Amino acid sequence: MLRELDDKRGELGQKSLGLKDGPREQNAEASKWAARRNELNQATEQLIDTAQDFKKLRDECNKNVAQSKRKWDECNELVSQLYQKIDSIRKQHSNHRAGERSITDLRREIDYLEFRQQTEVLSPDKEKQLVNKIAALQAEFNGRKEELEKTEEMKKLLDEAQSLRDQASSYHDKVINFAEMAQECHDQMISNFKEADQTRAEADAAQREFLKALQ
Repeated sequence: MLRELDDKRGELGQKSLGLKDGPREQNAEASKWAARRNELNQATEQLIDTAQDFKKLRDECNKNVAQSKRKWDECNELVSQLYQKIDSIRKQHSNHRAGERSITDLRREIDYLEFRQQTEVLSPDKEKQLVNKIAALQAEFNGRKEELEKTEEMKKLLDEAQSLRDQASSYHDKVINFAEMAQECHDQMISNFKEADQTRAEADAAQREFLKALQ
């Protein structure tokens, strides 16, 4: 009789331990998913912060692009005005030849062709033709410039125009550099936002597993 009671007591004890182990396992599973969820949420926040930083940098670069482009346009406008003034004075001289192309037109065409050379994809033959044409126009422009520089007034105006052209070229380089930086920052921003979306989805999945473990 006593042995039977002891056996019963032992069975009840084992069942009691089993009941206690169940909640422990459940809590461990829930804790695991809670930790994973928290880790993913933290990673998501960091990715969003990084994306926002790249967005600020991109916007700042775009602002610099606009400012540099405005300065570039202003310099080009002043250069154009100076060349027009030079042509006006040249036409008043007795050695002006009728039908001769203005220095303004020459400079404008050279700039246009150089822009095409830098931005268009050309076949080797077409690029060679373009380079030769630019060289011919540049030689004509330089010859005209040397002729005009014989007078002090013209030399002063041409030097001023060249100085402004150098400034315009510097601003143009800034436009290109800032535009490239803005694109890089934009790409990084998009990449971080996409990664944040992924980690957020994983965090949501971990939250569902956490709730399931509590049931």
